[in-house]
Amino acid sequence: MTFENFKKMVFEYAAAKKTNDFEIYIKKTHEFDVSIQKGEIEKYKDATTLGVSFKVLKDGKVGYSFSEVLDEQAVKLLVDEALENVTVIESEESDFLHDGSGEYTDFPTLYLGEFDRLTTREKIKIAMELEKTIINSHQEIFMLPYNAFNHRTSETYIANSSGMEMYSRSDGGYAYVMALGKKNGSPKSAFYFTAGKSLQDLELSNIPIRISRDIELLLTAKPVKSGKYAVIFRNDAFGSLLAAFAQMFSAKSVQKGLSLLKDQLGKKIASEKFTLIDDSFLKMSPVSRTFDDQGVPTRKKAIIENGELKTYLYDLKTARIDNRESTGNALKIGSYKDPTSISYFNLVLGNSGIPFEDMVKAIERGLVIIELDGLHSGTNPISGDFSLGARGFLIENGRIVGGVEGITVSGNILGVLKNIVETGNDAKFSLPGITGFSSFAFLPSVLVEEIDVAGL
Repeated sequence: MTFENFKKMVFEYAAAKKTNDFEIYIKKTHEFDVSIQKGEIEKYKDATTLGVSFKVLKDGKVGYSFSEVLDEQAVKLLVDEALENVTVIESEESDFLHDGSGEYTDFPTLYLGEFDRLTTREKIKIAMELEKTIINSHQEIFMLPYNAFNHRTSETYIANSSGMEMYSRSDGGYAYVMALGKKNGSPKSAFYFTAGKSLQDLELSNIPIRISRDIELLLTAKPVKSGKYAVIFRNDAFGSLLAAFAQMFSAKSVQKGLSLLKDQLGKKIASEKFTLIDDSFLKMSPVSRTFDDQGVPTRKKAIIENGELKTYLYDLKTARIDNRESTGNALKIGSYKDPTSISYFNLVLGNSGIPFEDMVKAIERGLVIIELDGLHSGTNPISGDFSLGARGFLIENGRIVGGVEGITVSGNILGVLKNIVETGNDAKFSLPGITGFSSFAFLPSVLVEEIDVAGL
């Protein structure tokens, strides 16, 4: 049964039940996932899942029901259960339906289909060749505990009794690698994550180059003396760090007093060299969207412009509280059963930067941070403070001279943003955190003037 036919049956039955305000949300996802270890398939998945969420609003209360099939029996189940739940479930917050107003952007490249057109054999070969190439890229690399190639195609359909009806199909691919190298001492690990709309976007040929370079330097890793250092947060590490604090941009966090950005609109919170954009139309991103999970049109927006905080991220509820329009940032982070949360789509920089090598040359003595540990336990999203284990490289006289480990970097996220003296031109996707595969940071390396480092 098509989404539209199922929706029609649900809406007709809901109307017969004297229901006035309701919404249907359908998510269908096909996922292919293969992991290779030592030339053999370790994990394989090729499956399609479907989920339906039905929401009823009545007297300030919300009732939900769910189904994993589209048939006549599910029609009655969805409506009857939602109506029953709306009478028994207490809700602390009002909910709203979008009427379909606003300007929706035409974005024909949400779905390219390149990954779907690959045969299963071709997909397995991609992962096998990746493992083989990385193993051969450095003589000390002996194992890849993780080596996965994944792609997903998702269909999202939303319609409600206020006249809004939206549909989109999008796709994207991912590769995630962890390599181990050993020379005399204990093994050292290096990670790489990439995402994109096509194989070309994944730039798989770059993975062995970076992995082997990281392993080579980390084999010499040792702590440095405690002190204040100029630090380059490499693109992957900076993306992970900023994403860990991204809820500070949520209007809900601000309104609840859980954001350090409360009352900061229009104020300088970062370096003038820093312009941060939430870009829902990033062409190479698997999560770009033309509407959010409330059906509100998305748009490209500057969160921070030349250091100044320009906007919070809003959904329908928080926008009404602040008497503003939703910015189209309501997302179901996990399952179709989850209520929407406020989140970014793609965090990108709106200003061009300099090559990574030029950042290194600008430092007499400092560090490159390539990995941060404890991003959940070592960060305080309310205060902005962090204290995180780190690994990376030592810079002396404008050159990377060796590896660094066994150190802790600490500070405040706004302190980091205010002390950015250069941004790079090497943006890449970071491994997604708590937002899963709903949001991405696509950010470059940044040079921060001074960071506290605890080591020897």
